[in-house]
Amino acid sequence: MRILAAYDGSISADAAIEDLPRAGLPQRAEALVVCVEHSGEVIHSKSTASVESGEAKTIAAKGAERIHSYFPQWRVSSDALCGSPARLLVEVSEQWHPDLFVIGCHGRSGMRRLFLGSVSWELIHSAPCSIRVARPGGARNPHDPIRVVIGHDGSAEAGIVISSVAGRAWPEKTEAQIVSAIQTLVPVTTALDASTFAQEPAYSVIREADERLRQRVGNIASESANVLRRAGLITTTHLVDGDPRETILTAADIAKADTIFLGARGDGRMQRLLLGSVSSYVVTHAHCSVEVVRGNHAK
Repeated sequence: MRILAAYDGSISADAAIEDLPRAGLPQRAEALVVCVEHSGEVIHSKSTASVESGEAKTIAAKGAERIHSYFPQWRVSSDALCGSPARLLVEVSEQWHPDLFVIGCHGRSGMRRLFLGSVSWELIHSAPCSIRVARPGGARNPHDPIRVVIGHDGSAEAGIVISSVAGRAWPEKTEAQIVSAIQTLVPVTTALDASTFAQEPAYSVIREADERLRQRVGNIASESANVLRRAGLITTTHLVDGDPRETILTAADIAKADTIFLGARGDGRMQRLLLGSVSSYVVTHAHCSVEVVRGNHAK
């Protein structure tokens, strides 16, 4: 497995590295740590964006040392670049072909912000691999089990997320909760509206469609839970009616989850879980790390 980490020495960048031991990553892997400085802060090398000296090179090396301290069997290297952070980080990911791109939720005030700004969204939308957005979670008890919440809408993309999670190297007693939310098409705002609309012919059609969707998603979630159980995770499912955004976030808060896993796209009826309103909301409002799993890179 190949892990690309954007690192700028900030608290959030350190949190992204400290978060890695709870991400189910293998004992043997290859990691590249990249620090990008704005082009006005260091001198360009002759024909590339590489930084031959300066703060960025030192910061990148520090990040590599931190990762190696957690994973001594990994092959860890570092690189320092100068230019547009979003553009260069996407270029590195396209050239180096990582399976997972790791980044903190905020960057240093003296450098371009790496997350929850223009750079963050460009990376979420443009990175060709899965991307993990880490948040400072405070001091965790290392003896506490790892807990993950998985947003599942019954789509093929959600199935890729399940395969990715099942393929990780989780320690014993890791807990996984599969969360599915069904948003009804019934246009009801008050009890009176509900009573009136229930008498309309369209109501029964919508209700039956909702029930079919609920049954289909529930069955797929149950099958996915069995996949995770066979991989050794203690797995439960949670199917509710409601807004996927709030349902996923609430479940993660109640479970005190380490990570929320989401697919890069969602089913049309459920809205898109990622790269749409739900994704933006979850990444922005989650109190824990969020991992967006993409296609063939989901390993």
